[in-house]
Amino acid sequence: MGAAQPTAHEASLLMGATLVISMIGIFIGIFYLFINIELAIRIVTAILAGFVGIISFVRHSVYYESDQIRMGWRQEHKEFQLEVGYANLAIGIWGLVAAVFNWGLVCGVVLAMYATYLFCTLLLHLFESHAWEDLHKAAHRSRTIKSVVSTGFFVIVLAGFAFIAFAHASVLPFIHL
Repeated sequence: MGAAQPTAHEASLLMGATLVISMIGIFIGIFYLFINIELAIRIVTAILAGFVGIISFVRHSVYYESDQIRMGWRQEHKEFQLEVGYANLAIGIWGLVAAVFNWGLVCGVVLAMYATYLFCTLLLHLFESHAWEDLHKAAHRSRTIKSVVSTGFFVIVLAGFAFIAFAHASVLPFIHL
């Protein structure tokens, strides 16, 4: 009896968890902005960089075959996805460390770093949306549009909270929160 063929199931569940956790983190972060900016920055960093980064590591590196199927990619060498997973893990770990130890400026740097990293992936998704020969297929087109919109939104949120963290740490000229 041979091994079962991989499916997109595991990666889809992890991606769903990422989206749900992201929305919870954004909601809580915005809520606490009006109560305690420092706590809002820590919560957002822990959830949006920490938890999301670690879940993304698991999806990209542990369930890489499932993730390839979910994304419609197929590659012989898993090393690329492992590298992507390790980058997410590093951001996730330092996001949690910065949040736990209340390192406000470091929280801002982690958020800005994740925003920059994901902005680069957004550019890749945009390039893919213009270059992919299968975009005439509704499923591929839908996946690409969802990817561009959700990644773009997440980049804006991360950059916005990074800006708030920098302003709160008084490292932006003329702006202090």
